[in-house]
Amino acid sequence: MSTSRHLRSQPDTSAKAAEGESDSARADSGDWAHRGVVPREGQGTGWVVVADEAIARFLTTTDVPGELDAVEALTDPAAHARECELHVNDAGRRGGRVSSDSGRGAGNGSGVASVTASAGDDNRHLEAQAFARRVAQHLSMALQHKRYASLRIVAAPRFLGALRGELDAAVKAIVVEEIDKDLIHMSDADIAGRLSKRAA
Repeated sequence: MSTSRHLRSQPDTSAKAAEGESDSARADSGDWAHRGVVPREGQGTGWVVVADEAIARFLTTTDVPGELDAVEALTDPAAHARECELHVNDAGRRGGRVSSDSGRGAGNGSGVASVTASAGDDNRHLEAQAFARRVAQHLSMALQHKRYASLRIVAAPRFLGALRGELDAAVKAIVVEEIDKDLIHMSDADIAGRLSKRAA
């Protein structure tokens, strides 16, 4: 006597698996997703941050040894405005527009200039510290989202000290090199070349 078996159909899990992968990808992208920045698999094995008191450029290593790709950049508008103001003041001095009015009150003028310069230095220090904090927070968030696994810092000497003091423990733990050089105006290729020579 023949018997027939009724096989229950197995649920199709492919759609759920795909949905799970999609959810995972969204989780990995974190807060960066709303800006259209989604980390690629294998991206960010090493980051290089090149910075001064006005701008921080974030670069990443590539599959090609000795090459760096730009990721993003942070800027400090206050620092840029200050640079423009300095250029204007320098132009005024070169053009002879600074009044010397027969030297009257020269001593008092010198004292006022000294106080003003001191206040300006304090403001620049506070702005640099605030910008270093922004850069450090950016690095911390990027690390939390696994956008990089190691970090090299290239910064102007004074800013390097400020940035070092703002980095959290997790970021400090993966810093592999610090270089106290101001390379912010160099191209990505030139920076990569300088770093490759140091590693050789």
